[in-house]
This record gives sequence, structure tokens and C-alpha cells, in this order.
Amino acid sequence: MSVFIRAFEHRAVQLQVPRTLVTPHLMGRTIGPVGDRHRQRAVVDAALGLLAEASAGGTVRRFAPEVPRAG
Repeated sequence: MSVFIRAFEHRAVQLQVPRTLVTPHLMGRTIGPVGDRHRQRAVVDAALGLLAEASAGGTVRRFAPEVPRAG
């Protein structure tokens, strides 16, 4: 089993990767900004969740980071 973490969804579809988590982060930093351990952990947890939950190959899921609420 495998899961890819990518910056661009269209490339994951072209490569026909079994499971892909697409993030809004820059290429080369797909798990998050340098030093942002909270965001990086959230991405890795989401990827592991996708690996555990996806029942079919070719599954693509977008990572939606939690936005802190004001107030």
C-alpha cells in the first residue's frame, strides 16, 4: 500500500497513483512550511488516514487545513 503527498492534483491523476493527498503547500514542502510542526503533523495524519480509509485505488483527497477561529 502507498500514499503520495503532492502539491498538484493533475500530476497525481496523470501518474495514476493509488492514493494521493493533495496539499496547498509549495512543491518541495508538500507537508507544510519549514518549522511548522503542527501543520506537518496534520498533513501526515491526513495521509495515514487516507491510507487506512481508501478502499479503491486512484483515490485523491484534498488536505483542508484547519483555520484557527478568531475570538
